[in-house]
Amino acid sequence: MQLLNPREEEANVDARYRVFLILWSAILISIGILFTLAVFLGSSGKVNQTFSIALLGIGIATVTTSFVYKQQMLKKAIEKQQIQGLMSAYIVSFALCESAALFALMDHLATGSGYYRFGFTLAAIGLMLHFPKKEHLRAVSYKQSI
Repeated sequence: MQLLNPREEEANVDARYRVFLILWSAILISIGILFTLAVFLGSSGKVNQTFSIALLGIGIATVTTSFVYKQQMLKKAIEKQQIQGLMSAYIVSFALCESAALFALMDHLATGSGYYRFGFTLAAIGLMLHFPKKEHLRAVSYKQSI
């Protein structure tokens, strides 16, 4: 293993942080695009409140799971100092939040119900709360003396 000076290590952290920001931004933009599609595409389905609430419940479950998963994976990645584990934690949590938006779009297209807006709101808020933190990268990148 090659030792880097603190400036090189911080440059690596900055580069990885930019990657996380780009991924986070891309998922946020995709949620916005999906919402725009839902607004402009009409629905041919019949209102089915039970199905709409079920899809919203699945969206809530995926966003909640994203927080639990991210916390567990962050802890493991920091303990083992594995950048791959940290990347997995963020990417999977982003994807789980985006899935809430996909379920909301499915709700709109299948039922035409107004509940789809809650799903998109939930997905966007969940993703906002998953904003990448540079401290996590530093904790994984730097050896910490105990």
